Amino acid sequence: MSAEAAGIAGNLAAVKARLLQLCGASGREPDAVLLLAVSKGQPAAAVRAAYAAGQRRFGENRVQELVAKAAELRDLPDLRWQLIGSLQTNKVKDLLAVPGLELLHSLDRSKLADELQRECARGGRALDVLLQIDATGEASKHGVAPAAAAALLGARAIPGVRRCACTA
Repeated sequence: MSAEAAGIAGNLAAVKARLLQLCGASGREPDAVLLLAVSKGQPAAAVRAAYAAGQRRFGENRVQELVAKAAELRDLPDLRWQLIGSLQTNKVKDLLAVPGLELLHSLDRSKLADELQRECARGGRALDVLLQIDATGEASKHGVAPAAAAALLGARAIPGVRRCACTA
């Protein structure tokens, strides 16, 4: 094992130990907590090292980086990916082609919901999503305004989108 892989394994073990400690202190079952390792900006080799140490879920914030890493790591059978960044409608098709894609964190507009619906239907698949809400109104933040959130989800069915929850 390389020094870099050993460092990743050690850091992952420390984070997992801290999670167990926090679960115990809060009365939560450890199995109810999922650890998402954010791998943005890291090479595929670092993801592979974390995978070897037991990590299975990884988050990326750019579709291009996610697509490239997923292709390089396609030999890892139970690797799971989540897109944690904003998604442009012209990247939906690329995103949905990623093996192991399990969650989109950033549904924030009708146009994106429409494109997700079209591509999910075309590919015969479903995708879990989180509704991203901009609770601050800052220009640098993404998300649907709180007042428009219910309309985005409530006024229409989104076939192919299995679950919508809210994040701020």
